[in-house]
Amino acid sequence: MNDELNPKKDHLLDQIVNAWMDLQSVVSGLSESDLTRVNPDSGWRVADHLFHLAAWEQGIVYLLTGRLRMDGMGVTPEQWRDLEMDQINDIIFERGRGRSAAEAVTTLRKAHEEMLTALAPLNDADLQRGYLTFDTQVENDDRPIIGRIIGNTYEHYEEHIGYIRAALAD
Repeated sequence: MNDELNPKKDHLLDQIVNAWMDLQSVVSGLSESDLTRVNPDSGWRVADHLFHLAAWEQGIVYLLTGRLRMDGMGVTPEQWRDLEMDQINDIIFERGRGRSAAEAVTTLRKAHEEMLTALAPLNDADLQRGYLTFDTQVENDDRPIIGRIIGNTYEHYEEHIGYIRAALAD
């Protein structure tokens, strides 16, 4: 098994904490004006990236705590079933458009704290359990849950740091 998907929980937490600190170094202290700057390539404000990260992290919270991931993300069962990821991202984007930049910061911090709380009781063996053991609505997905945790935490932060920096550079 790929070592990246088979790390010990301590390593996973270190990666999450380090990437979170990197994200916070980019967004903490930004003014309302900075948080509402738009990346011309995507049309997303910095705040939109924060809402986006929060929604996907909240989905992991729900997944790890025995609730439907889509509910945590504010997506209907039909949308979750029928739409591609980019279309789901569009729904999340639209939902955040009318919300304040300050709310984006708060929403992301809350989702992150809840994710760490949801992750706390899991051990190394739990992280290797298949996705379908966490989401009974999914068939035939026995890939380790840790891959979804990684993809919706530190890898996701790293991806959006680049987008945020691009918006701030313009």
